[in-house]
Amino acid sequence: MDNQPDHFIVCGLGSLGQQTVVNLNKFSQAPDDISIAAIDLSIPTYWEIENLLDLLSAPLIIGDSRRYDLLRQAGIERCRSILIVTSDESINVETALVARRLNPAVHLVLRSSRPNLNQLLKRQLGRFVALDAMELAASTFALSGISDNVLSLFKIGDISFRVVQKSVTTGSLRYDGKPLQHLHRRDDRLLDFVQRNSTPPTSTSKTPSKLFHRWQPHTKTSPGDVITMIEIDHASQRKGAAAPKRLSSRRLSKKAKRWLKALVNGDWRHQFSGLWAHGEQRSLQRVMAIALSTVLVSWPIGTLLIKQAVPTLSWGKAVTLGVILLLGGYGDVFGGLEEYDLPVWLPLVCLLIALASLFLVLSGFSVLTERLLSSRFEFLRRRPQLPEADHIIVVGVGRLGYRAISILQEFNQSLIAITQELSYPELMNQVPILVGNILQQLKQANLATAKSVIAATDDPMLNLEIALIVSEAHPSPFTPIIRAANQGLSENVAVLLPQAKAFSVYALSAEAFAGAAFGENIVGLFRLQGQTILIAEYNIEAGDQLSGKLLAEIAYGYGVVPILLQTTNSQGERQAIPIPSDDLRSRDGDRLYVLSSINGLRRIERGEVAPPSRWRLQVGKPLNQQVLLSAGNILVQLSGLDLSWCRDLMSRLPTSVELQLYDHQA
Repeated sequence: MDNQPDHFIVCGLGSLGQQTVVNLNKFSQAPDDISIAAIDLSIPTYWEIENLLDLLSAPLIIGDSRRYDLLRQAGIERCRSILIVTSDESINVETALVARRLNPAVHLVLRSSRPNLNQLLKRQLGRFVALDAMELAASTFALSGISDNVLSLFKIGDISFRVVQKSVTTGSLRYDGKPLQHLHRRDDRLLDFVQRNSTPPTSTSKTPSKLFHRWQPHTKTSPGDVITMIEIDHASQRKGAAAPKRLSSRRLSKKAKRWLKALVNGDWRHQFSGLWAHGEQRSLQRVMAIALSTVLVSWPIGTLLIKQAVPTLSWGKAVTLGVILLLGGYGDVFGGLEEYDLPVWLPLVCLLIALASLFLVLSGFSVLTERLLSSRFEFLRRRPQLPEADHIIVVGVGRLGYRAISILQEFNQSLIAITQELSYPELMNQVPILVGNILQQLKQANLATAKSVIAATDDPMLNLEIALIVSEAHPSPFTPIIRAANQGLSENVAVLLPQAKAFSVYALSAEAFAGAAFGENIVGLFRLQGQTILIAEYNIEAGDQLSGKLLAEIAYGYGVVPILLQTTNSQGERQAIPIPSDDLRSRDGDRLYVLSSINGLRRIERGEVAPPSRWRLQVGKPLNQQVLLSAGNILVQLSGLDLSWCRDLMSRLPTSVELQLYDHQA
């Protein structure tokens, strides 16, 4: 039996690398079941995690992670996963290529912000996951600035989900006085329940988290209780379905065939009139159509007239003169025909043809010039006005700020962006943006009436200064959102400004990197009750921890929440089941998406299933014996017990039996 520990290599011990080492160690069940080696170009000048070197199984290796000898020294041949999280993405990619050459089976976890390159590398390298720390953390910053308690908004395939936190109000037909088990519906599920005046749970230890399913199903809600639900966001799906589609090549070919058919059937007037259907949008198309029609008509007419007037000219010469006439060469045509006896009407007709051609040329140039000027001076358009109240101020429009703005726009939030330098010019016509000294521009952003401020600059001290200015200037209870450089600063800010929310980008995303090291695909994350919740994807294969289990056993045994099951139906077709019920059973080849803390991922990785409770089931004698078969099938479906045992139980009614079931399952 192979008792070798799982070996991991972390390349880069900046803030993200140090946090990743800590989270990898959370998967450890015994002192020697996980080993971690680390490589960095130099000894870090700042240790965010005290005694971090004690978490490594070997001394820190100093040097370039792209070197073959250093990767071999770190144990690449026996490595399960290598996490390449340096701040230089080119070094990350090169290190991944070298690691794949040295160990074709190693799982690559890469820090990269280039989605196209990541997809190409994944197809070429295999066993490859690329994550963007800024992308993972952006939703947490953006949604923390919204006051309607939306904790997360994400999409898996064509299905949109949102996580919302609500306070139970008196008289609410949906929530007030309801047993918690009745809050589950087809399109939503209860994630968390905090009773009024109680302390929300937190979990930072290796003990199983009680964030999910920690309540009793029969507990009733009361006003003031706080509940957190995950819901299918049908509004976003309808919005996505209504988005305009690009004109495909198939549609273009159909349009061309329709035009040809119209010309053959003599219905060309109807099709040609469509060019005038959309006003200014088709001005260029109209001019081009008129010009083409004029050429097709005037060229043969001019050629025939010249040939008829001068029979001794060859057809080639006549065609050439017709082209010259269309190009404005009236003098050139008749200067070469002076020796011929021309009819009086010919110069007049040819002059009209030349003038019409000249008019069309000038019209075409005017339309093209108009288009060129309108695109060239796009910045002269009227910019969005600064909102006066109930808006969100995003300070710092780097990658994190830009992504946060995009998320807030999806929620139709009123925004003001403030930046030292404009790195994304397209924002000028999308949101009101103030460019210049940030502290000076902050005064122009209607700070006193803003809903929230997100300080997302790269300078943590500037972010702290902004938070202090905002807290003093705003007259009402206010929650500034601060980007902290590290987890230590985030914790210290919480003491200085209890009303603020300070997040470290790398502390947030490090849990996703650690989870990806064990083969899980982390598609997103959000914060709930002080914990990072990961959205993890599992491809279920024969022999793994989730194969053949009821979703109830997965949910309550491992402390996770299944939110989407992609499986195969009885007709052999793939189908997606959002918010799946507990009585469904996973099968090999299924794909399951769950919400989980880092502890939940560790329990699945280690197969640490929480034991169920013992229940006594009393079954009376039915009035109708025909229901026994259905009753036995239902018991199998809900409990996962053997079918023959359940049917035997139904044949011995009335009776009682002890069952091993989780509380919510029972």
